[in-house]
Amino acid sequence: MSRSALDPRMICFEMLFEVYEKEGYAQLVLKQGLKAYPDLSARDKGFATALFYGVITRTFTLDFVIEKKIQRTVQELDPAVRTILRMGVWQILFSESIPDYAAVNTSVAIASKRANPGGKSLLNAVLRAVASESDHFQEKLQREKPYVRFSLSREITGLLIKWYGEEKAESLANAFLGETQVTARVNRLKTTRSELQEAMEQEGVDCEFGRLTDQSLTIRLQGVSVDSLQAYRDGLFMIQDEAAMLAGILSSPRPGDRVMDVCAAPGGKSCHMAELSSDQADILALDIHENRLKLIDDNRFRLGIRSIRTGISDARNPDLSVTGPEEGYDIVLADVPCSGLGLLKRKPDIRLTINYSRIQSLLEVQKDILMKSSRYVKPGGVLMYCTCTINPDENGNRVDAFLKECPEFVLEPLNRLLPQALLSDRNHTEEAAKGRIQLLPDTDGCDGFFIAKMRRTA
Repeated sequence: MSRSALDPRMICFEMLFEVYEKEGYAQLVLKQGLKAYPDLSARDKGFATALFYGVITRTFTLDFVIEKKIQRTVQELDPAVRTILRMGVWQILFSESIPDYAAVNTSVAIASKRANPGGKSLLNAVLRAVASESDHFQEKLQREKPYVRFSLSREITGLLIKWYGEEKAESLANAFLGETQVTARVNRLKTTRSELQEAMEQEGVDCEFGRLTDQSLTIRLQGVSVDSLQAYRDGLFMIQDEAAMLAGILSSPRPGDRVMDVCAAPGGKSCHMAELSSDQADILALDIHENRLKLIDDNRFRLGIRSIRTGISDARNPDLSVTGPEEGYDIVLADVPCSGLGLLKRKPDIRLTINYSRIQSLLEVQKDILMKSSRYVKPGGVLMYCTCTINPDENGNRVDAFLKECPEFVLEPLNRLLPQALLSDRNHTEEAAKGRIQLLPDTDGCDGFFIAKMRRTA
């Protein structure tokens, strides 16, 4: 595609095709896809991003609508036609700024280049039919079953209802369809929140103080890439959701503490603990993949942090030559691999990949990591267990099972360290008193995230 005729819809099609048909990770595909077109305007980048994430988020709903018109499954369609249809139907039903005729015509134009004549004709007919009945579909979708309304698989929808009940499950599912919020964690080693806000606004970024912590800014990038900002290059902040920030805050690291982060990449929590301890702790950040350790190194160098060491180690089978002897750490943080169901707003491709079988396979991984990590906590030290999911089996139930096997660990109340914005919620106050907290997107305005703090008795 020539740089002089950049088409954000065509670029978006190529990126969506990569996700749908080649199992690409959405965030990585988007970053690389937009980077390949540096001449694309900020406005067009914003449009391509909204279209990209919007289509992925609404995939199950879009397929429901498409199948009503083609009288067969979308999987029987040509892959290119399938992707273009999803793009077109999303623009017709879920975009408030795109006229129906533009959605149809631009989709047909893409099909002219990427689909066969038969596929192009089918696409044209389906999109025109959906456009002519758009009001009908808008009304009909509001009455459909939850999996259609909230664009989740039947399996995941059923699990949410099982875990939380129908009313709460719908509240959660609706929250996951909301506008994505980007938060920046202020690097307190270099600046203050007010100073960062001023620097960001001078670069044209609209931002305001975060809701949960005094270390966060909610930012609106509007098509601007984070790494293009001078404040980012100067190491004044790191992108991190407020829920994840609580892992560092509740671990409460102090100067001189020995800290191990067993699944550390890309380093957000390790760097946060370094900042909280005035860069005077001894932090070992581990990951099983060498290329992911580079992400930690990149972040700590950019932030100007000196107290972090990195090493390759499998959290399920730790390498003693890297970790050192057991019972040697004041704080061990295990932010374990999980289903990611708390991230459906920011990582909508999880909707396409997660299922019950995958969740069940993760439970054994989490058990192994928690058990192995606990061995490195010295008497009197702290074991932090975190996930970015809302599944009780991966969260509270996992912690309860661990405590039965390891009675030398006890849950430690979190109320003293919990931000005031959360203490005003009675449910959070009660669970924090028991040493754990489950954050939910509908009530807390952040990612779904779970944290438990356990102290090893002397």
